[in-house]
Parts: sequence; structure tokens; C-alpha cells
Amino acid sequence: MPPPQKKNSLGVIGLMIFAVISLVVGAYYRFPSLGERPMHTDEAILAMKSAEFQATGHFQYDPKDFHGPGLHYITRVWSKFAGWGDSSTWTEAQLRTVPVICSLLLLLSTLLLRNALGRLGTGLAMLLMCISPMMVYYSRYFIMEVPLVLFITLSIAALWHYSQGGGRWWLVLAGFAIGMQHATKETFAINVVAGLVGFAVTKLMIGDFAPRRSGYDTGGNKSRAAHPWLWVVLAAGVTTVTIYSGGFKDWQAVKDSALTYLNYFERASGSGHEKPWHYYLTLIFWRKDGLVWSEAMIGGLGIVGMLYAFLGNHSKQPARQAFLVFLSVYTLALFFIYSLLAYKTPWSILSAQHALTLLAGVGAAAIFNSLKGRFSRLVFNITFGLGLYYLISRTNLAIHLYAADSRNPYVYSHTSPNLMRLLPQVRDLQKTAPDGAFNVLVINRDAGWPLPWYWRDIKSVHYTTTVPETIDARVIIAEPEMQTALESKFAGNSYVSHDLFGLRPGVMLKMWIEQSLWDRHTLRTEQKATAP
Repeated sequence: MPPPQKKNSLGVIGLMIFAVISLVVGAYYRFPSLGERPMHTDEAILAMKSAEFQATGHFQYDPKDFHGPGLHYITRVWSKFAGWGDSSTWTEAQLRTVPVICSLLLLLSTLLLRNALGRLGTGLAMLLMCISPMMVYYSRYFIMEVPLVLFITLSIAALWHYSQGGGRWWLVLAGFAIGMQHATKETFAINVVAGLVGFAVTKLMIGDFAPRRSGYDTGGNKSRAAHPWLWVVLAAGVTTVTIYSGGFKDWQAVKDSALTYLNYFERASGSGHEKPWHYYLTLIFWRKDGLVWSEAMIGGLGIVGMLYAFLGNHSKQPARQAFLVFLSVYTLALFFIYSLLAYKTPWSILSAQHALTLLAGVGAAAIFNSLKGRFSRLVFNITFGLGLYYLISRTNLAIHLYAADSRNPYVYSHTSPNLMRLLPQVRDLQKTAPDGAFNVLVINRDAGWPLPWYWRDIKSVHYTTTVPETIDARVIIAEPEMQTALESKFAGNSYVSHDLFGLRPGVMLKMWIEQSLWDRHTLRTEQKATAP
């Protein structure tokens, strides 16, 4: 006879205390100094697309690169709510509040899974999530990942609630969330595949998610069993078509949103982002570059959570075990698929890391509940607290001292802080030049990004990837390797060679200033220095 089920070790009030603490701590690490870090190239491109969408009301979808309009619609809504004003005045800090808000909503969405994770597991998962270095770092990043994880979590939670007897509005919410996933980032398909694998394994091993007479029950009337999924598919289709078409106006974008997967098959081979299969595991468990970076506490407790899902006593809660088995297989499938792909960027694994964090909360709760004595629980609390302290220390380093440092494992091909020296110098030269006689030429293999964001108000800046046949710019910014080809195009014009600036690791920029402009600038500087 199985042992009696233990009473839930955390009450509703206790869970609410966990939630409030997690939100306050999460906000504390996410909101401050959002404009401090230079814009990553991806952030700058997305920022420009959002500003353009706000100004024109039309999103131009590019199926060969970039992603869907989901993030830009969220930004549009939030910008109006927050009163940002004209998009030409938007700042990095404002834009980064969008993923911050999504991250805090993601924290709150964990409460939707409290019956599946257990109250204590939910509280501990929220606590781990609010200080996770990876989660915090990318919550301050204007890219799609955190909104994508939010919609994934909402879809899983909605389907869970429907399986527990909830109404059809949960299916509509699940469909809406899935549609928004597709509209946000095309890689959501990997999560769908992992979810289907998790669902299939759970059905084979555990059976139904809940004792209900319809819905997921595949017995009896099979056509009736399919009806819930039709609600999900219909809501998902309407959502994604509405978003991609811009309100049923641009049907080519809807078509392109399907054709884009042909490009993704090509990019999966690496496209310059090749990493070894174990790359993502090192991000979670151990990575050393001067400092040790690790979320091994989350990874280790996540493994405990998986073991508990399969081996724990769930005799009185079979539906909960079904969900935990699903979540475990889903997480393992995500890590397996992403590790199998040659194309790897650190933020791509965020949805798997989030799922692992949910399981870590379950694992920590399972350990705590298995301890019977006060002393053993005190030891656990102290050990858990020390683990939290270590995570907080890595988070502080990740978002401040090492926010744009390549020794930070979450920093990937990031803009160098050194580039920020270039921005005021060009602004100063613009003030020196006679009216209408200032123009800049930027020559770089990546068209100078993120400079187009920072100089979006200077209409006389031109960007190219190769040295043009003729040079007529008063300021030239180019890679040092292009110097010989560049100077051969000067055609007798005199330029002053200026400083070197770091664009990103391994990519430098050099500035040339037309002699007459340099002379005016030097004179102006001297006059300012001698002025009383």
C-alpha cells in the first residue's frame, strides 16, 4: 500500500509571498540602467524595424532574415500605453522595457502551473527564475526570446487547465498563444515538435492528463476527441494570419511566413554560428573564461525534478505526474534538438532553460519535502540560499561589469563599448561642418550595425559593404583592412587618419576626416578651450 500523500507544504498565502518577492527582486535586476549597454546588432535592427512600423503602420516581413512582427506589435502597444511619443525619439532603455515587462509576466505565468508544479515548487521556480543570470540578461535584451517563452508558457498552462476541466476559453488562449509564437519567431516550431514528443511519451507511459470524459480522452468517439484541437488550431490560425497580414491587408507576408522555413533549413547547418553539440550544456552547467559562469544549481535541481516526475510517488495525483513527465520529456527534447543543430546562439536555448527552471523548482520542493528533521531542512535552506547567492553574484556581473564583455557567456558577437567613443566625435564634427556640407560614409561587411540606429537622425550617413568607386564623403569610417583600397579612391583629396574603434570582437573601424573639416574642428576646439 503506498504511503499517504503529504499535505502541501506551502499555503496560498505562502505562495503569494513567494510571488511578490520574486516580482520585486525580478524587477530590481531587470529595470535599472537599461540604456547602459551598447545596442547589439540584432537589437539595433529590431529597434529600427519597430520605429519604422510605428511611423508607417506597416511591417515589411523579410522571410530570408529577421523574424515575424510579434515583438513589434507588442512594442507598438506598449509604446502607446507608456506614452513614448514619436518613434524617432525612442531610446534603448524604453525599448528594453518591452522584454522586461514580458519577463515579469513570464514570472507571473508560473502561477498558472501551481497545481502541476505544486505550490512550493512554483514558489521556488519563481525565485530561481527571477535571479537566473541567463533569464535576467536576456530579459534586458530587445530581441524575441523572452516574449516567445512567455507565449510558450501561456500555451502550455492553458492546455493544462483545459485538461483539468477548464472551459473552451482555455483552448482559445492556447491557440492565441501558439499563433503569437509563430508571429514572434519561426523557431517556435522546435517547441511544438518537442511538445508533441512530450505529449506522446506521456500518453504511452502515464495515460491521460486528467480524469475527464472528453477532451484529451482518445477513447470512444474519436471525432469528438479531436474537437478541442480544432479550437486551438482555429484560434492560432486567426491570430497569426491577422498579425502577419497587418489586419488582412498583406497576404504575401502570410505566404512568406510559411516559405521562410526553406531558409531555416539552410541556416540550420551553421551559417557562421557553428558550435559543438555540448555548447548549450556548458551554458547551463559550467563555463570558464577568467570567471566561472554556471547555473548548475538550476540544472542539477532540474534533473532531480525529472527523476521525481518518473520515480516519485504520484498515486493520488496521476494528472500531476503526467504533466511533470510531459515537461521533463519536452525539456530533454528541446535540449536534444537544439544541440543537434549546428547553428547555435546562446539566447536560442532560453525556452529550454526556462522549462528546466520550472523542473528545478519541483526538484527543490521534492528534496525539501523528503527531509523530515528540522536540522536537515535547515541545512537544505542554507545550501539553497548559498546557491541563490551565487546566482545573484553572476547576475550582477552579467548585467553590469561584464554586460558587453566577451568573457560573459551570454554576450555573443556584441557591440564593443569602445564604439561609443565614436558617436560623440561624429556628432561634434557635424556641428563643425558648414550647413549642408556634412556627410559620412560607413564601409563595413555588416553595413556598420548598430551605427544606423545611433545615427538614424543624421540623414547624410550612407552605409555600404564594399569600397565604392568614388569617394565624396567628408568623414569616412571603414575597416582598417580596406585602407589601401580606400585611399586609392581619394583622388587627390586630403584626409586625416584618425582613431581606431572596436565594433565587435575581431572587427575594428577606422575614421578618416577631410582635411578642411578637420582644420575647422581643430580651430573650433581651440577657441572653446581659450574662451573665458
